[in-house]
Amino acid sequence: MRTLLLSLLLAISLHGMVYAYTRSYVKENNQGVQLLEQGRYLEGLALLKEAQQRQPYDESIRENLRSAYHLSGQKLVQTKRYEEAIELLYEAQQFDDSQRSFWILRGYSFLRLKRYDEAEVELREAQGMGDPDANIFHLLGQVYYNTDQMYEAFDALESAELYDPDNHAIKQMLEKVRRELAVEKEMEKEYGGHFVITFEGDENQYLGSEVLDVLEDAYNWIGSQLDHYPEQRVTVILYSRRQFSELTNSPEWAGGLYDGKIRLPVGGISTVGAQVQGLLYHEYMHVVVRDIAGLKVPVWLNEGLAEMAERSVHSQPLQVLPDAKQQNMLIPLETLARSFRNLRGTQVSLAYEQSYDLVRFLIDRYGWYNVRELLFALRDNKTFFEAIDAVLGIDSMTYKSLEQRWLEAG
Repeated sequence: MRTLLLSLLLAISLHGMVYAYTRSYVKENNQGVQLLEQGRYLEGLALLKEAQQRQPYDESIRENLRSAYHLSGQKLVQTKRYEEAIELLYEAQQFDDSQRSFWILRGYSFLRLKRYDEAEVELREAQGMGDPDANIFHLLGQVYYNTDQMYEAFDALESAELYDPDNHAIKQMLEKVRRELAVEKEMEKEYGGHFVITFEGDENQYLGSEVLDVLEDAYNWIGSQLDHYPEQRVTVILYSRRQFSELTNSPEWAGGLYDGKIRLPVGGISTVGAQVQGLLYHEYMHVVVRDIAGLKVPVWLNEGLAEMAERSVHSQPLQVLPDAKQQNMLIPLETLARSFRNLRGTQVSLAYEQSYDLVRFLIDRYGWYNVRELLFALRDNKTFFEAIDAVLGIDSMTYKSLEQRWLEAG
């Protein structure tokens, strides 16, 4: 009788444990789904992973977990946390290697990080996992464009347009590649250690070699100032002035452009003198600044750093800034934080000189290291003044107070 009673109590106890265990994973699943619906994807993912560990073969939990991985990966990508997205999506692949979106999101993340070889591998894998997809072709087009594989870029973008003919971004990029190919298809290429240069005609071959040598010097000097050396080979294209104007739609006064590739109007130049050397240093500084902080840098800081680099090899006196200071005719720094494209006449020279002198003041006062740290703070989504506070410890800074410090420094 006693044995029977003990068996009955044990059975009741085990039933209670199973019931509690079942309630636990059901609760975690339901709470995880609720968090997903609230947009709290990473929290929901954590709960669903626990539920799946408790009940690994429950298909509804597995389906919810697939969604959680996808939504969490998207969230990380949208907030530009690309390294975290890649790590999470590799984990997602271990859970389920049949989900095409995991490869696409990883490919996009690698693309944004400029890790183009890895991006291509991920996107090619995704391409083979289902029907033709315009988004994959579009992303591959960007990979090929950024690695100067222009014919491959054209083919990928043409396929993207075929499968999504109303997509404006695809049309716009395809047209850009088409225009550039029309000019560059007859050009020659020469490869250096960190650069590939494209130029027209055998007569420019010597010029191309000189440009590569100067750019390698710029790579070392600017890298040493900012302790940053971009990993990807940089594309440089030498145009005639007409070609440059037609392809870039730049203002007449523009001496060059960096839009992911260094583009220079050097028609008629037979040798690389001090002025061209300065221009190359200027444009390569834009490469480094963008590699660190993307497009989050106030224009005056970006151009001021580029002018610092240029003047390191081609120094020239300030032409308009001294009089503008004396006559209280300076351009407001809020204006200089935006594009210089619409400036005209002496305002162009003043914008560059004012930007240069302000950056020179920052470097003289705080050093290259702290200016570098400002760029990295901007990369991390801080505003400029939040970056000033975080890096230099100057709280409540405004453009007005920054300008006052600069002017007082002389």
